Amino acid sequence: MMHQRFQGQGAIDDPVLAAAVEQFEHALDTLATVSGFARAGHLPRLFNATMRLLKLPGGVERVHGHAARFDSAGVFAGSDWDHPARLQPELSRGSLTGTPEAIAVESLSRLRLLAIAEGAHEHPEMDAAAARAFLERSLVHNLDLMLADHSEAARAAGSQREAVRKLLAFELDRLGGSRVIQALVGEADRILEQRPIDIAPVRHLLIQVERLLARDDLAECDAVERARYLVSACRGPTELSAGKIDEYVAAFQALSPEGREAELVTLGQTMNATGLVCPAHGAVLRHLAESGSERDLALAMGLDNVGTDSLDAFEDLSRALVFEAVWPETAQCIEGLSNLLDRGMLFFPPVPHALWRLTRLDPLPEVSEHLREEFGHDNPPSGRSLLLAGVISVLGLPLGVSQGNNPTCQSARAISLWAQCDPGFLLEMVTWAARDGEIDLHFEGDLIRSSELTEGLIEDFHTELDTVSLLLVPHLDKIYWEMGRRIAGRGEDGHRWINPEFHGWWVHRGFATTIDYATGAVIDFAGFIRRFHAAYHPYYNDGAELIYPQPAGIVATDPFGQFVGWHAIAIQRVALDPEGVMRVYFYNPNNEGRQDWGHGIVTSTRGKGEIPGESSLPFEHFCARLYVFHYNERDLGDPLAVSDDIVGSIADSVRESWAADKAWHEVVLS
Repeated sequence: MMHQRFQGQGAIDDPVLAAAVEQFEHALDTLATVSGFARAGHLPRLFNATMRLLKLPGGVERVHGHAARFDSAGVFAGSDWDHPARLQPELSRGSLTGTPEAIAVESLSRLRLLAIAEGAHEHPEMDAAAARAFLERSLVHNLDLMLADHSEAARAAGSQREAVRKLLAFELDRLGGSRVIQALVGEADRILEQRPIDIAPVRHLLIQVERLLARDDLAECDAVERARYLVSACRGPTELSAGKIDEYVAAFQALSPEGREAELVTLGQTMNATGLVCPAHGAVLRHLAESGSERDLALAMGLDNVGTDSLDAFEDLSRALVFEAVWPETAQCIEGLSNLLDRGMLFFPPVPHALWRLTRLDPLPEVSEHLREEFGHDNPPSGRSLLLAGVISVLGLPLGVSQGNNPTCQSARAISLWAQCDPGFLLEMVTWAARDGEIDLHFEGDLIRSSELTEGLIEDFHTELDTVSLLLVPHLDKIYWEMGRRIAGRGEDGHRWINPEFHGWWVHRGFATTIDYATGAVIDFAGFIRRFHAAYHPYYNDGAELIYPQPAGIVATDPFGQFVGWHAIAIQRVALDPEGVMRVYFYNPNNEGRQDWGHGIVTSTRGKGEIPGESSLPFEHFCARLYVFHYNERDLGDPLAVSDDIVGSIADSVRESWAADKAWHEVVLS
């Protein structure tokens, strides 16, 4: 029976594999015949047999041969895997690195999806294209699990890691290297277009791409060509810059004047085109800061006309910033420096003086040690260099600040807003935190010092943050929590008082929320939506544009529209997109600006008029996830001009989503 079942796959010569296959088949056959009540008792036997088979050469293929039977046998009945359309590829890593049981059920689910993708199995919830897309995107997030890992964690995991490696390698072979490269490159491009400060995830993706590019069976296509371009941007976009770093500057100096100019132009243009900076770029820019011409510096940084003027006006400071902050290990901050100059940030009077001070600042030993420890290189630069490199990146890429895996969206938003609206104050706080080990802010006339506080929102501080956030967030989190403690008992949403004090004087004092603080009910939703239109929509506020970005609160929901939590964002502007759709462009402190909030509400980060780092939604879609905002009472239009149809459509969307189980209390207009 066993040989007959695998007739299409060939006879099994290996007795160990044959025994494992027989055990797996018996467990699957038994599961298919038992009642639903008894199924739970038989699943562990199937999972054990699955893990045993996955670890053996040829075992994954044997499991895959039965994939069309998994659903009918009840393998996934009653579990999340029973509804493949609801699975999220980004979350698959937790199962693939989890318990043996989790690995087993995830593996069986993936092999079922592979069968769907190949047309060998049909499922009412998922077609072949969706199954392939899931697997390709999941591989993007898990390809590193195919690599050899000699860490203690990997050794502890033992043969489980080998089972996962074989599974993913099998998927990759069946899906095709070119298709997976296309998915990887697409993901890298979508991240890079947002110009994040932390590009470690992209470099990780490109390491996997580089390995795939070495495959012999790779078919040439546009994605493969793009992959080679991005990998070269990381490694070095020219033959010279892709060589040994310690030999690069000497080789650069040996070039002809025309050759040196071409080299610098390529470095600058590649950085601007991709957002990636290679280590050699850092080495040559340091050399130019000491002995190169102003023109060479401008070419190396790919400066525009404003940037060139900034460099001309602040040449000594620019050279000092490069000399103190830019090393091959910190070369990525060159993009921040380029943007800082192109944005004309040095023409803000406080900024040059504050940056000069940072070039001479020696951080506290514990601060330097912390930054160097988190930087992740074997021989990291000094704490001062790392701090200054981080400051340059934040000033140049203020919408690239992310919150990390922490409830610190308020702090990330504050850093971004300060970088845009009050960079001098941001630099002053950086100095305090690095030199004094504390910062202070005023709240309703009282001074709050972070060094005098012990509590905050963060219970487990994750450190996947940019350098400035690593330094400031622990202090900001404590101060934010203390402000919240002081307004406890006022019976209203504390953002009314905290946001203007925490973020800055430019935050409007007009305040609106549609959530009753005491009961959680939705209150006066119609009035809330009408007021937001009157404050922000150009058709209802006489075209008054937003001068300063404003903090706001949205309701984060999952791809099914279910409530996830309250989230801090900043409204950057409201404008028509290239297709004539009125959109809200906003800063989202999440690591990833692309969000699927369910019911067709999917944020965009490109192609709709966004500048790098912005997310956007059509105005009505944004309203359907908004719950709190600030506004300028002087520029408020007529709320009653907003039609009942517009309000009703948005209200229906909210009722079907995050407010489905909330009480509603509307105000009747007379």
